[in-house]
Amino acid sequence: MARSSFKVTITDTDWSRIPDVFSEGVAILIELFKRGLVGEVGQHLRIRRQGGYCGLDVWVFLVLFLSSTCGRGVRGFWELMRPFHRLVAAVTGRRNLMTPASLSRALDAVELELLRPIAPWLLTGLTDMDAMLRHPAMQAVDALGEGWDEFHIDPTVTTLRQRALPVDDDLPEARRRSEETGAPGYSGRKRGNLQFRSIRVQHAGAGVWVHGHLSPGNGEGVIDLEQALDTIVETVERTGMPLGHVMVVGDGEFGNVPSYTAFRERGLAFITRVNRPALYEDPVVLELLRSATWSPVPDSRSGPRRFAAEVGTIEIRPGKRTRRPDGSKYEPIAVRVVASIFRAEGEAKRGRILDGWQVELFAVDLAPEAWPAADAVARYYGRNGQENRFAQEDRELGLDRIVSYHLPGQELVTLVGLFLWNLRALLGFRQQTPPAEKPVQRLRQAEPGPELPADWPRDPVITRKLNELDWEAALAARPGWTFDPVRGELRCEDGRPLTLTSVRPAAQTDGRTGIIFRRPTGGCQECDARLGCLRSEWPLAPKHIQFAVSSDTASHLQDRLCIIRHDNDETRHDIEPVTAAPGPLMGCPSLFLPARARFAFTEILVHATFHIEVDLPPPERPRPRLVAVDDADRQRRRCTWDQNLVRYALPEGSEVRLRAAGSPAFKAMLEGESKLPRFASGSS
Repeated sequence: MARSSFKVTITDTDWSRIPDVFSEGVAILIELFKRGLVGEVGQHLRIRRQGGYCGLDVWVFLVLFLSSTCGRGVRGFWELMRPFHRLVAAVTGRRNLMTPASLSRALDAVELELLRPIAPWLLTGLTDMDAMLRHPAMQAVDALGEGWDEFHIDPTVTTLRQRALPVDDDLPEARRRSEETGAPGYSGRKRGNLQFRSIRVQHAGAGVWVHGHLSPGNGEGVIDLEQALDTIVETVERTGMPLGHVMVVGDGEFGNVPSYTAFRERGLAFITRVNRPALYEDPVVLELLRSATWSPVPDSRSGPRRFAAEVGTIEIRPGKRTRRPDGSKYEPIAVRVVASIFRAEGEAKRGRILDGWQVELFAVDLAPEAWPAADAVARYYGRNGQENRFAQEDRELGLDRIVSYHLPGQELVTLVGLFLWNLRALLGFRQQTPPAEKPVQRLRQAEPGPELPADWPRDPVITRKLNELDWEAALAARPGWTFDPVRGELRCEDGRPLTLTSVRPAAQTDGRTGIIFRRPTGGCQECDARLGCLRSEWPLAPKHIQFAVSSDTASHLQDRLCIIRHDNDETRHDIEPVTAAPGPLMGCPSLFLPARARFAFTEILVHATFHIEVDLPPPERPRPRLVAVDDADRQRRRCTWDQNLVRYALPEGSEVRLRAAGSPAFKAMLEGESKLPRFASGSS
């Protein structure tokens, strides 16, 4: 029988080895420190405080916290980091990390007027993100073979559920910390007492966030949009993107005149859902839908098969009470409108169901030859990937957590998290930079359109009004006759449809008026039941039938029939048709894989380990506590920004030694930086 031995050797904990859950944060801080970017954060990120930690210390803590894989909150993170916090802080030139209590106090002091001007820099300007944004692989390509930079804006709501807060005379005054975090508002399916909105903008091709800010409650409407669009323009100008080849894609929230005005005033093309329900009942629009040429929308074949067509250029008018933030009026705006249809299943969450097909209208502020209807609708639904990225963001960074109940402080936390997302994508992009080539586009080919019913779509106003009638009682004396509630038609016992054609001009004595349904001329010519159904011997005589309804209902039906048949209604839209032919190529989105780029960086750190040792110079002789250093100390003057930055810097003569182990790619990333230099006084 073979024998074996089992030997256990126990040694003391190596307190120089940083736990693996913090490896990514340490690697990121080292990478940024090597390039001198940590010091830039200290100069830009300012928090107005009388004492304590400065903005740089908050940023370092949040980078480590949000990048850690410990899966805990701030306090749980600190319990794991506490034995190593001085070592980790030293790689950025800081004496130690702040505690959770210090973090809370610092975030409570964040001011929007100091934070928001540097937010774009913090997201994309801190690192060399511009080279990635300018890469051809990040662009969508239109039907003419031209590249476009595509930005998506999609606000999300975070809700706060409040616990019971007893109130009694013998209890301290009730106060909720969340009162300054959000405000009541419409939260949809996300039930809560308070809420705040996160307005973010992402470059669709690169998967990089270029803007992010928070607003309490339902936000500030067009003001929030204008802030986001200003950041897009700033990004476009900084990176050298051609403004004429930039598009912004947004949901129906931005399908109104104030939003269209904000886009136009900044020279930004846009695609949004049209937020004008009356257009789905406009007789001119309905007639254009009936005569439209429908093209299949490119898709993944995993959902409903969509078709798209041009509707025309429509003048969208502002609401009667719609005003600019300064109180002035908005002018009407003419926009190109595109329609999308697919077979309806259930009720329509968006758009309108017409005769069994769900119709959606989109404002497409793009040239039809470059972005035909089908390609434009495909780009709009490409924003569904944005929802997936929100889910990825929550999984990877946990930005759905509340770190600060002070909304500006929570906004800073969000910005640092979005910066980490961007940095991961950038470092992965550098690891495996794709070739600077545009995707190969297919030639545009004619494809069959949908099989629509004859006379589709029926008028929805008449159909809705007819559905209010009691057809079971009205057809009781006509066995085999039925009413089709979808198309608003009567069907005879032979299954042939009859449509409403007219209303009697005079009411009956009982306050009821006759409405008449009929078949088209010649529609009963080949019917087997003709002899027993019609009295006329004329071969082309159509069947017609009259029902008595309330005069009020008949009046509404008569008014609608007049609108359909005549063009004298001032409320109808004057629609200019789109006649430009589409380009010869099929539009194509960016084929870059942002998630794969982020994983390409994090995979480098899978087996990485860090050992950090810090040698500090002998402490200075303590000064007398009862004597001021100088007159400024005696008067307790405010410190300058630089003095606040130096407060927790490593002392002069400190030496930090770093030993790292990992894959060849990890070693290449840190090549030549295995030992950090000595820190001078005030260095960061």
